[in-house]
Amino acid sequence: MTAVYFGIAWLVGIWLAASLDWTLSIWLTVGAVGFLGGALLRRRASVSLALFSVAALGMGGGRYVTAVPRITSSHIAYYNDSETMTLTGLVVDEPDVRDRFTNLRVRVESLTLPDGSEQPVTGDVLVRAFRYPAIPYGARLEIHGRLETPPEWEDFSYKDYLARQGIHSLVNTPQLTVLAENAGRPLYQAIFAFKARAQTAINRLIPEPQAALLSGILLGNDNGLAPDLADDFRNTGMTHIIAISGFNIAILIAILVRVSEPFLSRRGAVIFAMMGIALYTVLVGADASVVRAAIMGGIYLIANRLLGRPNFAYASLFVAGFVMTLINPFTLWDVGFQLSFAATLGLMLYADPFARWTRRRLLRWFNRQTVRAVMGVITESVLITLAAQVLTLPMMMAYFGQLSLISLPANALILPAQPGVMVWGGLATLTGMVVPAVGQFLGWIAWLFLAYTIGLVRLFAAVPGAAVPIEMTTTAVIIIYAVIGAVTWLAKQEPEKRERVTAVLRQNLTQRVALGLSVLAAILTVGWSASQPDGNLHIVFIDVGQGDATFIQTPSGRQILVDGGYYPSVLNDELGRRIPFWDKEIDLMIATHPDADHISGLAGVFERYRVGQLISNGQGMGESPIYDAVLLAAEEAGTPVRRALAGETIVIEDGVRLEILHPGEDLLPDERNENSVSMRLVYGDFTFVFTGDAEEKGEKAMLSRAVPLDALVFKAGHHGSKSSSSLEFLEAVRPQIITISVGADNNFGHPAPEMLQRAQDIGAAVLRTDDLGTIEVASDGRIMWWQAGP
Repeated sequence: MTAVYFGIAWLVGIWLAASLDWTLSIWLTVGAVGFLGGALLRRRASVSLALFSVAALGMGGGRYVTAVPRITSSHIAYYNDSETMTLTGLVVDEPDVRDRFTNLRVRVESLTLPDGSEQPVTGDVLVRAFRYPAIPYGARLEIHGRLETPPEWEDFSYKDYLARQGIHSLVNTPQLTVLAENAGRPLYQAIFAFKARAQTAINRLIPEPQAALLSGILLGNDNGLAPDLADDFRNTGMTHIIAISGFNIAILIAILVRVSEPFLSRRGAVIFAMMGIALYTVLVGADASVVRAAIMGGIYLIANRLLGRPNFAYASLFVAGFVMTLINPFTLWDVGFQLSFAATLGLMLYADPFARWTRRRLLRWFNRQTVRAVMGVITESVLITLAAQVLTLPMMMAYFGQLSLISLPANALILPAQPGVMVWGGLATLTGMVVPAVGQFLGWIAWLFLAYTIGLVRLFAAVPGAAVPIEMTTTAVIIIYAVIGAVTWLAKQEPEKRERVTAVLRQNLTQRVALGLSVLAAILTVGWSASQPDGNLHIVFIDVGQGDATFIQTPSGRQILVDGGYYPSVLNDELGRRIPFWDKEIDLMIATHPDADHISGLAGVFERYRVGQLISNGQGMGESPIYDAVLLAAEEAGTPVRRALAGETIVIEDGVRLEILHPGEDLLPDERNENSVSMRLVYGDFTFVFTGDAEEKGEKAMLSRAVPLDALVFKAGHHGSKSSSSLEFLEAVRPQIITISVGADNNFGHPAPEMLQRAQDIGAAVLRTDDLGTIEVASDGRIMWWQAGP
């Protein structure tokens, strides 16, 4: 237990140093006195241990003091909140790509002051850049912008959060110039390149939102999860399956050791596994929980497999905590580190006692064989989850302000599927990078486990009262942990014989594997049958907030995507719901015009689907960074780009045709909205017109061409703005339904009252995504119907 006592003292020293304004010399004095006292009184074991623990406390406090940066004129944070300046620096971490922006950690090398003088400086800044053009790891940048002190809010300090990562300055949407690329560490560049290839393989093999979940579990990249799905994981207490930690590392160790032992010596297999863990830790971003699990895994490999000595779990945990806080003392305040540390400690303290207690109770009612079977089912899914939550639950209530009442049953049903997610998902990813056809088959199997996970998360999240808001003060948290500690100490005083719950032996393995494969094949077959086209036309106006995205499925299953909205994660999630899991093709993509709220989601579609053709209004590179990204993605994917030209017709083969209404031969100069691609879809007696963001000039151009404009359904131009959907144009279209794709409480006043009045004047019903969510209109070519919601 010596390592445990020293580890606790070290962590307490770091915590005290953050509260006490003591100098380094004071902390070193405390440490020296403790060390000398422990050495002099080493014959009195308990006293010596206490004094050596004081020494560890002093060292911890001293380490914290040395980690606090001195903000002088040579540190970049010294220039916060002053005038606009020019910095040069290197991107030193993997870019954090979000829907609308990218966070870059830049190590600053020099600063050009407003007077033109250049000064060498040190320190890291967080640069929040536009998502496009993409800035890679290892890029050397010239940054022209204003340094800001990160903000502090009433319930959260972003300043303290970044400070714990060694960042004290923030630059929002500066002007960026790439001076050089590939200037980072070659090993990191190779790892991040591998990660990018793995991400591409996942996107191509597995539909959304299952691909986003697998990316979070395997690669540590959960930014692709749609916001509503991320909320569902939080409300059901299932976020821990996305956060890479000991569970993932344990599976990785087992795989690496099993694969390498037939070819390497025992020592070689251990070294191979440790190298694999280290590379994987960097690959997934080296978060606190991952690093802790990696260190513990390394200790296990060395102690148990290399030296042949039993591994002491408590010592491993505190050694991991010591190493992490030695490198960066601020890790102690990382929420992920705290939760991971507490969960692991909870497993060590309570998993076996819970299992023994449950087994004794079950034996009162059932025979031993039945109890063994029951314990084999509930130990992993229920008891271990409960053990982990004993120490994490108070912390989660304090940090997140809610209590999940549905967590235990959710974990009981969802956790058993996670080894299948990791194993089949990992095999599909690795194989898909080399042999895509084989990887696709494995990806379908992985999809089953992922779809099962997401389906149950959504089901449990929909239960009324699944999560309840709760407020926890710091005092309340301390009292709860004090009570837990006292109860645990009392329980440990009772003499009891230690026993381990044995797993049920796996018998008839061949028959079980055959049965499992048969079940998987049956599920895939049923899923394939259920996702076949129903012979009707479906037009889905996706709720993407203040933006535009429309998905069309023809009676025979052809798929058309018109625009992609502002948020790639939202679009990908919706496409994953609408497109069958086995279908990786979108026949036609239409980018009406280069505005970001219409096309930001499109660039990522090419990574996930084979796009047959891209229709644009003819504008080329240079219109906007995001539009350039869409065109480059189409070029890299080999997708032909075709310009829409009024008067042409696109025939979809199953009775559906698209009549191009706009633009004509000549584009209107400096009128991005007015040049929007506009079309009329015809299927039997059903007609639908969409006009992008076209306004009065574009509408007049369409009226002047004397082509049919009448339609049963019309998607209002420019989100229902005042200058679109003129009365003259509406009278020509004569729609029964007008849909408006618009964000709730947007800053533009969309839809305008004048436009709504014009819709009322012609007797059209108005369906709005801000009121109804996603809207779907369907038709068999004779009659139409609509529905709203998920």
